[in-house]
Amino acid sequence: MSELPQLFEDVARWYAVTALALGIRTGLIDPLLAGGGSAAELAAVAGVDPDNAARWADAMVAAGYATVADGRFEPREETLGLLRGGVPIDVRAVVELLVPLGSLLPRVVTAIRDGDGIGSAEFQAALGMTSERVNAPTYRAFLLDEWIAGHPELAAALERGIDVAEVGPGSGTALRILASAFPASRFVGYDVDVATVREAVAAAAAEGLANLRFEAVDGGAMPRASFDLVCMFDAFHHVTDPSGVLDGMRAALRPGGSLLLAESAVSGDPTTDAADPTSPIIYGCDLLYCYQESKLPSRPGTGATWPARELGAMLADHGFSEAGRVASQAGYVVIRAVPLRT
Repeated sequence: MSELPQLFEDVARWYAVTALALGIRTGLIDPLLAGGGSAAELAAVAGVDPDNAARWADAMVAAGYATVADGRFEPREETLGLLRGGVPIDVRAVVELLVPLGSLLPRVVTAIRDGDGIGSAEFQAALGMTSERVNAPTYRAFLLDEWIAGHPELAAALERGIDVAEVGPGSGTALRILASAFPASRFVGYDVDVATVREAVAAAAAEGLANLRFEAVDGGAMPRASFDLVCMFDAFHHVTDPSGVLDGMRAALRPGGSLLLAESAVSGDPTTDAADPTSPIIYGCDLLYCYQESKLPSRPGTGATWPARELGAMLADHGFSEAGRVASQAGYVVIRAVPLRT
């Protein structure tokens, strides 16, 4: 058969990866990755209906994720090997997110029509902690050795002991890494979602991190002049009031303090970014999730591609001067900014 037109190729891959996401959600992927077996054997391990397991396994073969011989299904390492880990992103979480994001499509249709956005609580209820898992390997691989090490003055200060806040920490993976690496420093995470804060508190307690706490507080309402460093990692593009958050973070800094922001290194120009094969994921997720969460009625949203175009100018407008940046191998730009003296 001749090569499919791109549109049909895209549709085919959507079906393929959605079937894969269902395998992750139902547990069928685990016995397949563990060595495979008959459809009945896969179903027994996963605890699912064997007839549906057979249809799923057939879909994996058709999608190029598995092979079958004599009724035994085995994984194709060249396509499924990424699910075993070893890369600086949680690939399972990226794929698994397709299921809840798909369930939100009717809401996204409404949001596109009325421009009212979709609130954080609604996304949290649908996505749970799956989205939080995506960047955990990135933080483990790059936060200390690249993002912090790339700003030596911050690394030295953290070693001595300073007060640090993160705005929008989610479940707190980045802060747990920092709190463990720099026991002389004190850390607090501020997130607006109460359920997420509970998750973060429990995770910090499980690791015995006495120098880390979390509070359900908006980033624009942090205590004034209380921190030597305020961080925001891959979260600024989700906020509904970027001006208010920047003002709040600036007010929360002590004299000599600084802001550390990590955002995607996309250019914000879709023609330029289209050269990157991951751009459909970034721009698509922006439309479905990031932009809708940042959008309010009668107000433009932020979204995943906005910081590339506007963040530098907005930092200057809110009294910050850029003091350095790191171009991360993980596809982020990590900016350190300091308040201008007034």
